[in-house]
Amino acid sequence: MERNDQLLRLFGRRLAELRERQQLSVRDLAKRSGIEARQITRIESGKVNILFTTILALARGLGITPEELLDSL
Repeated sequence: MERNDQLLRLFGRRLAELRERQQLSVRDLAKRSGIEARQITRIESGKVNILFTTILALARGLGITPEELLDSL
């Protein structure tokens, strides 16, 4: 379980880094991806495990490939 928690935190940090690099707020990404801002905040903090379709939506919202989003894992 500890390894999974670590991966969730790493993914969340990567998402936040990419979002901030594009100077997007959580709300901006929420609008672009169709995912609630509250959920993005939870993902970035590593508190929630997400579906593959959510990864796709987040990548689309950032204008990157899913591979780029998962690159740090």
